Parts: sequence; structure tokens; C-alpha cells
Amino acid sequence: MKNYFLKYKINIEHVSYKIDELVLLNDSIEEQERTRIIFEDLKSKAKTAEAMSEHEKDFFCKGVKLSKLDDGKIEDYTCCNNYKFKMIYLSYFQDLTGLGQYEKIKGTSIYNPDRKEIDRDIDYLKNEANNWIFVISKTNHDNDLLQQISKETRNDLKNIEKTKGWLLFHRDKEKYILRKRASLLQSKYIYCMALQIFEMFDRKEFIINLNGFDIEINEYSIIHILNRHYSEITKPDSIKSFHVEDFEPKYLNIQIGTLFQEIENSGFYKDSSIKRISFRYKNIDYSILVNERTKQVKGQGNISFQRLDTFYPVVEKKELSGLIEKFDLKKINNDLSIYIIKE
Repeated sequence: MKNYFLKYKINIEHVSYKIDELVLLNDSIEEQERTRIIFEDLKSKAKTAEAMSEHEKDFFCKGVKLSKLDDGKIEDYTCCNNYKFKMIYLSYFQDLTGLGQYEKIKGTSIYNPDRKEIDRDIDYLKNEANNWIFVISKTNHDNDLLQQISKETRNDLKNIEKTKGWLLFHRDKEKYILRKRASLLQSKYIYCMALQIFEMFDRKEFIINLNGFDIEINEYSIIHILNRHYSEITKPDSIKSFHVEDFEPKYLNIQIGTLFQEIENSGFYKDSSIKRISFRYKNIDYSILVNERTKQVKGQGNISFQRLDTFYPVVEKKELSGLIEKFDLKKINNDLSIYIIKE
């Protein structure tokens, strides 16, 4: 697939910098001066708690971590809370027991934290999970993203509770606690990812087209797909299928939109239903489910729209057999084929 991911503007009024400006391109003096000017500007905003985008926050917080000047620590700035969480979570999410072998980044080097640091980090993650419970327990968030991640997480926790049983043995209690904590921490990380995804594109870039229908990728779509189909390590007991590296979560709208354009151009899918779109990409079968939903638009009232509900690799044998029995596979190019219902 072509590289469509070079430059994106952030669609937030208060943002001062484009995402591609928030990168140190080389070690030249000119480049260091350019990025230091941005850093100083963001530092003044951080001190006064002025609004910044998530990308600006990450750039600033990484600068604080790498700085050899008197810029303080990331703990000195509330805007670095999400950055700190993401960095620690990514070092421990595969094993939250605190008993494993862990790697962390310091400057430009990787090191193994000692027992004291591991214990401190695990305590921090426990506290983050406990605090996140209060956020996701709220059922009437004004923010759509928080509303969707809260609903998804509550459902996940309910499923964990169903397997709780009597917890007669200590090891079972520990396993239950770790599963619950893993779900909460993963939920917060997905929320942080989604915040950045919606900064990267204009809203119109989350509307893709097939067979004359506008299909919207919204907060529900992103949270559902990230939570259900990009969480293999944190959901070892899930029956859901998980994406491989062919589809990057940050660029799903661009990648799916490009695939839809290729499908449209082939002519094979003309007049076919958009309710379920199944295709093979790089020898893996996928399905996208689209449903008509209703939303309230200011000045228009309730309107109907097509929402992309989910997107997943098809691995369940019964579903794969159904594709083979009911559909013909039409090759579009070396990477992409589309399933067309048999006449």
C-alpha cells in the first residue's frame, strides 16, 4: 500500500503546531534551535496549564525527559500525565505482576529497571487503574470518546466478573485482580491513542465512500476496533480475532478508504450491499460491518447515517466456510481481492 501518512494537520483550534513540525529531523544546530524554540513555547503553555494537543504534550514531555538543561521533570507538569502513563504502561503491559524482566528507555538507551523502580512503577499502575475506575463508571460523559471507552470498559469488566467464581484459592484471586487491572490500564491506553487519532485528521477524513454511500468512522468505531481487535496480549482469553501489522490503528480511516477506492475502481462490487464488506488483503480475510445509525445534528435534528461498526480479521472456521460457500473471490490486484455474493 502507498505511504499516505507523511503530513497531517491537527484539527484543534488551540493547536499551534502541525504534527510533522513536532519531530527532530536531524542533529544539526539549525534543527536543534528550531525544536528548542517550539519546546520553549510549549513549556510556557505547560506552566500556565494552557491547552495543548496530545501530540504537542508528547513532544514537550519527551523534550523534558531528554533535556540536559534545567527544565525540570515530567512530574512537574500536569500536561505530562498521559505521557508518563503511556511510557510506564508500555514497559509493563505484558506482565503486570512486577515479577518479570522489564525494559525501559532512558534518554536514547534501553535499560533494565531494578527491583525498587519496578515496585514503584507497579504501584503507580495500580493507582492509575484505581483512578480510571471512577472515570469509566460515569455513564453520561459529555465527551463522546470518554462515553464510548467507558461503555466498552464496563462491558469488559462485566465479562471478567462472570469468570470470577468463588475465588477459593489465593492464586485465583491474584489472577482475577490482574485481569481486571489489565483491562482498566489497556482501556486508558486506548483512550490516549484515540485522542491522538482524532487530532490527526479533519472530521471529513473519517468519512469514506463505497457504492455511493458515505460511511462514517466515529468514536464508537475507533474505540470498538482498538479494544476488540488490537488487544491480543492484554486479552489472552478473548475469542475475538486480532489485527496484524498490515493495518495501523492510527491510520485506519486512510487505509480503509484507500481499499474502498480500489474496490470501487474494480467495478466488482457495484450495487453490492455495504452492510458486510468482506475481502482478502495480503492473504488474510477481513470483514467490515456497517450499520445505519441515528445521530443528532445541530439545526437538523435526528439524521440517519452509515457507521462503520467493526473491522476484523476472519479466523473463525464457520465464518470462513460461509465466505467460501456463499461468495466468489474476485482478484483486484496482487494484494487485494473482494468477496462477491454468488448469483
